[in-house]
Amino acid sequence: MGFLEALLGDPGREVVYIKTDDAETPEVCCRVGDVARREVADVFTSLGISSLYRYQYDAVQSIRSGRDTVVVAGTGMGKTEAFLIPILEASMEALGGPVALVLYPTKALARDQLARLRRYGDRLGVRVMVYDGDTPPRERRLLYEMPPHVVISNPDMVSQALMHVAKFREMLRRVRYVVLDDFHVYTGVFGSHMYYLLRRVRRFVRPVFIATSATVGNPAEFAQALFDSDRVNVVWGPLGRRGRLVQVLARPRFRSKWAEAARLAALCIEQGMKCLVFTDSHRYSEIIYRALKISGWGDRVAVHRAGLDPEERKAVEEAFKRGEVDVVISTPTLELGIDIGDVDAAVLASIPPSYSRYLQRIGRVGRRGQTGYVVQILGNDPISQYYRNYPHEFFSRFPEPLGFEKENEDVATLHVLAAAADAPLRERDLTSFERRLAERLEAEGALTRVGRFYRITPRGRERLSMLSLRGSPHVVKIKTGDGRVLGERELPLALYELHPEAIYMHGGRTYVSRSLDLERRVAVVEPADAEDLMTQALEDMEPEIVEVLREGVVEGVPYQYGRLRIKMTVYGYALKRFTTEETLGEYSIDPLTYEFETRGAVFYMPHVRFSANDALDWEARAKGYHAAEHVLISATEIALGAAKTDLGGISYPDGVVVIYDSHVGGNGTTKLLIENFRRVAEVAYKIVKGCDCVDGCPKCVYSPYCGNNNKMLSRKNAMRILEIVLGGGGAPSVREVPKGVRGLV
Repeated sequence: MGFLEALLGDPGREVVYIKTDDAETPEVCCRVGDVARREVADVFTSLGISSLYRYQYDAVQSIRSGRDTVVVAGTGMGKTEAFLIPILEASMEALGGPVALVLYPTKALARDQLARLRRYGDRLGVRVMVYDGDTPPRERRLLYEMPPHVVISNPDMVSQALMHVAKFREMLRRVRYVVLDDFHVYTGVFGSHMYYLLRRVRRFVRPVFIATSATVGNPAEFAQALFDSDRVNVVWGPLGRRGRLVQVLARPRFRSKWAEAARLAALCIEQGMKCLVFTDSHRYSEIIYRALKISGWGDRVAVHRAGLDPEERKAVEEAFKRGEVDVVISTPTLELGIDIGDVDAAVLASIPPSYSRYLQRIGRVGRRGQTGYVVQILGNDPISQYYRNYPHEFFSRFPEPLGFEKENEDVATLHVLAAAADAPLRERDLTSFERRLAERLEAEGALTRVGRFYRITPRGRERLSMLSLRGSPHVVKIKTGDGRVLGERELPLALYELHPEAIYMHGGRTYVSRSLDLERRVAVVEPADAEDLMTQALEDMEPEIVEVLREGVVEGVPYQYGRLRIKMTVYGYALKRFTTEETLGEYSIDPLTYEFETRGAVFYMPHVRFSANDALDWEARAKGYHAAEHVLISATEIALGAAKTDLGGISYPDGVVVIYDSHVGGNGTTKLLIENFRRVAEVAYKIVKGCDCVDGCPKCVYSPYCGNNNKMLSRKNAMRILEIVLGGGGAPSVREVPKGVRGLV
């Protein structure tokens, strides 16, 4: 019995939908010798590439013309070769390096690509070197004294080198091309950091930017914003794949998603197939691994996740390539373009945060041309229920539009300091937004003005220690009672996850938080035997509009968008079973309050009357708008690919719904929501209309982040509100955020 037959034959599994994609054969346009100079063409031919696809030819011509170029094509379709031809040619013509700076999102991915680029460069006398935190001092000296033609690095290293290494800054001045591979990752807060890092780079060089991705919905708009460029040219290649792919939506009937993932992984082992299992959390990866170990497959399975030593992750990758391990259970660490061999199947234990991320994960499968299998497991949450009801929509999606917040004060302030550390900063080079931040930093003593220039002070350099491109400086360190640091968690999420008595999972172990000091930014935890328990914070929230940046009407709903100040207070928690999410009790703690500024929107929803009795109507409206807020946030995940923690919200019985970016300073998601409001509202309406519950359940309007433990919710009332919105709207009852009124989070 084959894999698909065995999958279909299990009565404990509902197969919702099967989609088969045949291999795509791209259009070949010309011989590589007709496009590239002879030496480069000879190397390509010797490596088995004698002709170019049409899109590769177009990309080469675009890059040669000096235009910033975005190459969008499917996984394994030769995007790297498309940008290598002009870079190799320029390297052969250059008297010395460097010619190109090639940036990969992670150090591991950069080193994975080193051998690939050297296959071409070594045959042409084009030197390629990696420059990252692991580059030995001897190699660094060689890189500075005899720069290679191609420098492979990552954004974090470039940021540090700009501030601290004069020889790197001098080397950067000679670069002609800056390449961003997998540039779809530079969204949200990471995108804000990357935007300012590239602004810092452009102070030393004006390169041609080259970006590649298989999964970006708005490549021209996104690249123009990221590069601050109006000369972006998008080259589209085939979005398909080399091999046949069978994609399955499946839902377990009598077991959890995690038990289902373990069973499917075991089936792959029995079938002699190599399988990747993707999860979105450490805890779930450990649970699946434990289930397989109990079933006797422990020696054929490994875990690959953040938190493990790089050497340990690399050992897992190599064991998988050699066939010593058949199944790797991975968090998103294997989502990007690392080639880990001939993967036959992928099991997705949770729905990826976006369709782009889904495409990245399934792009690991069938890269050698064999038939690949993907099983997406559905659960009992609003998004799973939506795709169970509308399975064809799961596969008819396109990569989502990407965005980031340029005026994230948190991020921009640190990069203004960093820019002054790179080189004295001319006031005229700053935008009005940046100038305001520089003046504030001068008043705080972090910058000093010398003529027309800003220079960084010792106090400013001390503050720069907070700069991390991967997140916010507003983090809580997690320590054990003996002072050992386990890790850190970003605020405001740390308030939810590390309040006193919270159960926290880290490194496969369960801990209980004993204290959370928000002034010192330290949480103290201790090990606990609580693997089947979880906590959900109970909170109050007070939003305040600090500055309205934009206002208008979407689908008849007036809104204001701008800077918000959010005051959140955690006053207790619900204790739940991890496996069933059953509430075992609610408990109070001494309240903890945290305030932060972000970007968000206030929607003044149409006033809906549910009862002639004022008291009953107040309760019905509270339930309806609260449910509408929850489901709009869930729908943003489906429609725009937002992550579960990208947005927060609060609602009021008079129809005011506040939705905000849940990262300090903003991440751009609320802005995307406004721009795509109708699509989001349509998905939200389908979620509530398609559920068969009485009036609210985990499959439609419940949220795992609800600060009221999912009380005061009505699916039916939310459906009526959304019907009115989609029908053109109605007059709101108020046009301001209520003061002194407790909202529903």
